Amino acid sequence: MTDALRIDSGQDLGRSRRALDLVLGSVAMLPILGAGADVWIAPAGLAFTVSLVTIWTGVLLAFFAGVRRGLTFSELGGARPLELLTMLWLFALGLGAVVFQSVSLSMIGLASVALLDARAAWLREAPDYFLWFRPAQMTVALLSLLAVLVRQHAA
Repeated sequence: MTDALRIDSGQDLGRSRRALDLVLGSVAMLPILGAGADVWIAPAGLAFTVSLVTIWTGVLLAFFAGVRRGLTFSELGGARPLELLTMLWLFALGLGAVVFQSVSLSMIGLASVALLDARAAWLREAPDYFLWFRPAQMTVALLSLLAVLVRQHAA
């Protein structure tokens, strides 16, 4: 069996600049950050905010799962079992967050992204900047979701 070949740099993908990636990744967290503030500013809309934030998080997790799967298409020999499990794990958590309107599943999913993407960057299976960006990005989202969860249990 041949080891998977991976593209080692953004230059090889024709994407030498990461500024747009960082901006888009940061903007994607704004609805979650807004939800964390909204539940304390306008607590009457708690159920609506929980619905929106779990849907948004579920969509993000499905997106991250799709990106994971897409990366494996460029590998010689196709995806490895752990890569497929990671994709399915993120997708299942995203789906569960939406179906069950679960802030906890949302948090588990985003924590998984922080850990798995940082690990992937360490192993050179993902862009190098994921080593610091994903944990920082997901920490902001997790703190915001924690605020939602605390408010939800206080209500």
